[in-house]
Amino acid sequence: MFELYKTPADILYLVSSISIALVALFLVIALWNLIKILRNARLVSEKAKDTIDLVNHYLWQPIKIMLMLIERLKDVQFTVNKAKKHSTKQS
Repeated sequence: MFELYKTPADILYLVSSISIALVALFLVIALWNLIKILRNARLVSEKAKDTIDLVNHYLWQPIKIMLMLIERLKDVQFTVNKAKKHSTKQS
């Protein structure tokens, strides 16, 4: 086996090929871990979106009802004030 690597260039090529193979292996492992992390991040973001939708639904429904009631009360108050002004003008 050592007869093939007699010159320094042969040894350089051997070391270069081994180091490139190791770097490629580390890159594949890093890419695999990145894919797993991104998959988990996608699942977490989907769960967060569902939670936000629930909070949005349960938080905004009472607020919408209150705003609707306030608008109705403003309309009633406006009508009562208008009727009072109309009745005072007639008297």
